[in-house]
This record gives sequence, C-alpha cells and structure tokens, in this order.
Amino acid sequence: MKFPLALVLALTALPCLADPAPGLAPLSDATNADRPLALSLWYPSAEEPSGSIGGNAVFQGVPAATGAVLPESQLSLVVVSHGGLRSAANSGAWLSAALAQAGFVVAEVNAPRPESAAAALDEIWQRPQDIRRAIDIVLGNDTWRGRIDADRIAVIGFALGGTAALSLAGAGMDAQGYMDSCSGGQAPDCGWLAAQGVSLTDTSPEGLARLSPDPRVTAAVALGPEYMASLDLAPMTAPALLIALGPEALAASAAAARSVTLPEASIYDGFAACTEAGPAILEEDGAGAICGTSAASREAVHQRLTEVIASFLTERVE
Repeated sequence: MKFPLALVLALTALPCLADPAPGLAPLSDATNADRPLALSLWYPSAEEPSGSIGGNAVFQGVPAATGAVLPESQLSLVVVSHGGLRSAANSGAWLSAALAQAGFVVAEVNAPRPESAAAALDEIWQRPQDIRRAIDIVLGNDTWRGRIDADRIAVIGFALGGTAALSLAGAGMDAQGYMDSCSGGQAPDCGWLAAQGVSLTDTSPEGLARLSPDPRVTAAVALGPEYMASLDLAPMTAPALLIALGPEALAASAAAARSVTLPEASIYDGFAACTEAGPAILEEDGAGAICGTSAASREAVHQRLTEVIASFLTERVE
C-alpha cells in the first residue's frame, strides 16, 4: 500500500517538542444561542509547537502551532465529530492533528455537552446538523473560503459521530428501530439513560426526520459507529469507510461502503493516550479500561488508524 510522501513524513514518529506541529486556528458560531459551536481548525505546518490542545489530567495533549502560516493552496476539508455523549472538547485532536500534517484542513466540531440524559436524546440528530453547520462556517469564512476545495469535503466520526457521518453520506435511519435499540440491551448509554428515567423511545420523531444526506460530502469515515442495526447503508452515494475497533467486523452492506477491522484496537482507542496519572484517576470512577494497556499501545493503534484513514481519504477526495 502506497502513501503520499507528506503522509509518510508525518507518520515517521509521534511529535515531540522539536518536531514541526500542525497549525491551529479557532472558529466559532454563536448564531444558534441554544447550540453554539466551536471549531478547532488544524492545517499543515512546518513550524514548532507553541503549546498543546486537548490535554487534561487524564489525557495527553497534542502539540499545535497556534497562528502558524496558513496554507497557500486549496486543500481538502475534513470535519471530525467525536463520539461519546460526554466526551470533552477536542477529544479527537490526536487524529485531527495527524491528518493535518498529512495535507488536509481538519475542523474538529465541539458542541455543548448535554447536561442531562433527556438533553442527550437530541444528539442522534443534532450531531449531523453540527457537522453540516461546521462546513457552512468554514466555507463562509473569509480567511478559509479560498483555501478549501469545496468539491473535496469528507466527514469522520467516532461512535455516535460515526453514525452522523454515515447519515450525511446518505445512510437511512430506521427511526422505530433506533428508538427500540435499548430493548435488546446492546445499545450504548442505555443504563445511563435509564438511571435518569429516560428512554430512547422518548426521542423526537421530528428530530429523527431531519436526518438527511449533505450533497457536499464526498467521503465519510465511521470509527465504531453506533446503532448500526438501525442504519440502511444502501442509499449511500458518497464512499464510506467503516472501521471496527476490535475483533468484531462491521458489515458494509452497500456498494459505496467498505470496512476494515482492527482486532488489536478497542472503542477506547478513539481517545488520546493517557497520562501517567490517567489510569488511577479513571479507576476511582470505575472507568480504568478507558486508558487501555499502555500509552505506547494506544499510540501504535493511532498511527495505524491514521494510515488507513489518510490512505482512504487521499484515494477518495484528492
């Protein structure tokens, strides 16, 4: 499998303080007061890092060159939506930064975290709307409009974000099947919802009816997408890559879709590598598995994921 030279150089090693870091610029949109969006816009750069983003007591941050020289040519746009209902902002920074150094402009979407299980019911249809708005924001920005090739726009999502990415690529949703997902005990977050007296059956039918493809999307990548049993991939027209994080393969039952299985990975590898203190902090909350076996093993999975995704995007949107 061949990769562009820029990608090979970007993946030679994980960045340290002496390595070039991708550029980073913030964009925001507060026109919807109930759901303001903040975008972290990553782009190729040869400058040294000026700081890091996405780090906290549990997860390692990602080096970034804030305010680096902007690209002069038009580049493909990739919009990233992380998964968990309660994920922190910039949880996908590790992938966004790596793809930027591979030659893409990458916009990670940070929307308000739902404050309750009842509010979280809207996420199934809000996430695709967030991605759609993110594309509008970037293409409508005076600084970035001329630096983006509007004919080459891809979306990437983790977990629920992956479901959103497939929806925007044209996948259909069985609304009733989705609302009944918890009855089989296999759907994510069912216990959290039930503990607050909320059920997927309470999801707004009007909201689900808003799910629709975005014709600007030319490729989609879904990592561990949720609610696959309720998705119909057959209507998709944009090519899609489904990535299984673990040994259980994802069925790509559509001509426009292909699937890849990473048996050595887990759904938690969608998060950044943990700090030394991270496992102990999470263990106190009974969530120690999120950190995985080691930072080195997670970084190895991240490198493999970046290779697979960048190769697919290069083939599909370049």
